[in-house]
Amino acid sequence: MNWYVLFTLSQKTNQIVSHLNRRDNIDAFIPEYEFYYRKTKEYLIRPMFPNYIFVKTNYNQLDFNIMLNKMGEEKDGVIRQLSKDDVSALRKEEIEMFELLLDANHVVRMSQAYLQDGRAKVYEGPLQAFEKQIVKVDVHNQCAYLDLIFMKRRIKVGLKIDK
Repeated sequence: MNWYVLFTLSQKTNQIVSHLNRRDNIDAFIPEYEFYYRKTKEYLIRPMFPNYIFVKTNYNQLDFNIMLNKMGEEKDGVIRQLSKDDVSALRKEEIEMFELLLDANHVVRMSQAYLQDGRAKVYEGPLQAFEKQIVKVDVHNQCAYLDLIFMKRRIKVGLKIDK
């Protein structure tokens, strides 16, 4: 299975996801993460990478490009396909990372941890597999930053620290 990433206009992102998902052999989604919103003291979900659509498909790069071109006006709002060395499919390591982090609804759920010797010890949630990559914990905002660079930024995810 190949994964592709499309950069889109913000007001068109959900519409493009909908159009892509009407096609056979396509799973288009916006990766999201669960976080704690202090103002209302509730857990909410927001996009990990605003304006980016991830597409899982068996199409190779050429077939995917042809399918995109045939979409015509349905792809209105796609700015570009992210690519590396003429291939936009994510690397195997990146796919594995997202498969471990995301649940069936493409959301990184809150993990739970406690602090020990200044380090987060994750005992529940998707961050268990990435405990060593946690470089910063924001206890006040209940989030963690992972030393996993994707799209030139560190990945931010929800992390509840027990006191």
